[in-house]
Amino acid sequence: MPLIELRSVTKYFGSELVFRDVSATLEPRQRVGLVGRNGSGKSTLLRIIAGEEPCDAGTVAVAGAVAVGVAASQSATLGYLAQGFEYTSGNTLYEEMAGAFARAARIAQEMRRLEAEMAAGASGPSGSADLDRLMRRYSALQQEFETAGGYDQDVRIRTTLFGLGFREPDLERIIDELSGGQKVRVALARLLASDPDVLLLDEPTNHLDVAAIEWLEDYLRSYRGAVIVVSHDRYFLDATVNHIWHLDSAEMRAYPGNYTCFVAQREMALQRQAEEFRRQQELIAKLEDYVRRYKAGNRATQAASREKMLARIERIKRPTQHGGAAMKMSFTPTARSGKLALVVQGISKRFGDKSLFSSVDLQVERGERLGVVGPNGSGKTTFLRIITGDLASDQGTVALGHNVRLGVLRQDVQGFNEEGTVLDEVYRGHRGHRGQGGPGSHGGHGAHSWTLGEARTSLARYGFRGDDVFKQVRVLSGGERTRLALAKLVLDGCNLLVLDEPTNHLDMESRHALEEAISEFDGTVVCASHDRYFLDQIATRVLEISDGKWRLYDGNYSYYRETVSAEQQALARAEAQAAADRRAGALENKPSSRSVARSGAGQGAAAGKAARKPGRRRGAAKSPERAEVERLESLIEEREAELARLHDELAREDLYADGERARQVVNDCRRASAELAELYASWERAMEAAEAAKAAEPAGAAAAAQKSRG
Repeated sequence: MPLIELRSVTKYFGSELVFRDVSATLEPRQRVGLVGRNGSGKSTLLRIIAGEEPCDAGTVAVAGAVAVGVAASQSATLGYLAQGFEYTSGNTLYEEMAGAFARAARIAQEMRRLEAEMAAGASGPSGSADLDRLMRRYSALQQEFETAGGYDQDVRIRTTLFGLGFREPDLERIIDELSGGQKVRVALARLLASDPDVLLLDEPTNHLDVAAIEWLEDYLRSYRGAVIVVSHDRYFLDATVNHIWHLDSAEMRAYPGNYTCFVAQREMALQRQAEEFRRQQELIAKLEDYVRRYKAGNRATQAASREKMLARIERIKRPTQHGGAAMKMSFTPTARSGKLALVVQGISKRFGDKSLFSSVDLQVERGERLGVVGPNGSGKTTFLRIITGDLASDQGTVALGHNVRLGVLRQDVQGFNEEGTVLDEVYRGHRGHRGQGGPGSHGGHGAHSWTLGEARTSLARYGFRGDDVFKQVRVLSGGERTRLALAKLVLDGCNLLVLDEPTNHLDMESRHALEEAISEFDGTVVCASHDRYFLDQIATRVLEISDGKWRLYDGNYSYYRETVSAEQQALARAEAQAAADRRAGALENKPSSRSVARSGAGQGAAAGKAARKPGRRRGAAKSPERAEVERLESLIEEREAELARLHDELAREDLYADGERARQVVNDCRRASAELAELYASWERAMEAAEAAKAAEPAGAAAAAQKSRG
């Protein structure tokens, strides 16, 4: 049974059609990637599904959620993450997250009330019946409390927050004091912790670094419910979705498989459509020619028949790759730089007690593409700002090579005349300001005399066509602002581009166009980005900045990840071996080891051998005290092995996707730890008893000998 069913959903903004007759179903555990160009209506459709916005025609049906474990009387719960959502609640981070478990809190309050009633007892003839009723109600509430996540609330809160990049000290921070990006991550964390039946995520990877994106991928792969996600991150879509809904030219089509499968299917469909369009156009041309030639002649009847045939033909649309003309960006430097475009010598930067990086030494040659990666807050943007001269380093130097013209694209994409138009920014700005670059650019070649038509042609390459060029800058979307900044950057004729998250807000088409432009660019590029696919396509070397350290990798992003993964696996194996060695050493040297028992038993046997009488039986039975010591040592070894296994399981991130299993493992870990502590205490007492018994053996033997002599 579908969780959500869209039936002929249509939406207009004023007189402008956004999409029409959109029909689709979302099945349990289905993961859907909603893709399309910026402005195609993806976010609008998500808001309609979430109930945040009405549609102009059609319906959205939300079914009961029996298939995902919710009572049949309930409807499927929807969790919606909008773009740019922010908190101003005044709560701490932990308090805000606890709000996701409001239902569990209400159930807990009701359970406390019932506990008080049961503790007070029941009186009167119906007392037993009342107590039985209270107990049945309490048992039902316990099940509801578990379903609402009450038992594993703390585990889910911490696991989700830490997976998205927060740390223990952040839990007491006030939400209002967090940055905009951090607030978006809080919204995502709270949504995931609430565990709805359907997740509706609009660009969830915005403001996430690579580690958090990879954590989210693992989380969504094991998520029990269904997902509809809007994203322009191709690696993320490939890793998380099994269906694609593609919005294009006001229509939506569904494709099975991830994004890579969709691209292949889409290409094949376009080829088929192109062939069908060609054949139909040939048929239409023949029919029209026949009608034109014989309409007034002796074949007028046949011509009329063909005219009717023409009227009945359902016209096939001319196929377009992206619902319009493809973008074609290009970066054409006006001058060739020296062989060394950038030289960084020993630069370091610290903010307060935190060192971002120290003694960075690198050279970037002409034509190289250096990708800069690292967690949020690691210092990537700071490094780029030092390169561009916007920020001073604490030590070291940065030198641009011979004849280098520097162009910069910053994350915030500021510096526009907000009240001007797109055309104003490019045409008048470029004509009237010799040597002035786009937002954040430095230098530039002299302005040439160009026409309004040339300006519009240039803007068309960046997706501004028709009346789009007359839009005021202040109403542009994030993607449009980035494309405008790139258009201005191109006009400056720069041969060293420093780009900070250039794919932010860009749709697939724009990202692909930017990849091609950089690949064809004969200048030099230094680019910080969380877009793994983008870096994989353009980077020739990767600079990692993380935890106050830096490291260079000669290769693209895939090579960097493979190298890091291999190193992490080798480190994990080394740590596992070291832990095994420590455990082995503990078994040899600590009270919990069998070897101690064997050693003690051996020494006792050697000492007792000389005292044996010739007629005494070899291998005399162990004392009860020694037998108890060995029994406890065996139990300790078993509990230590069990605890090690449980700790390994707790370290697995996928464990926490199953709240019930996670709670069970945590409880088992606590139990095993408590049992181990008791066994250690019992072992110490048993050892004391065994040593006392052993010490008493010579005195007892001497007394027996004296008695026999007497």
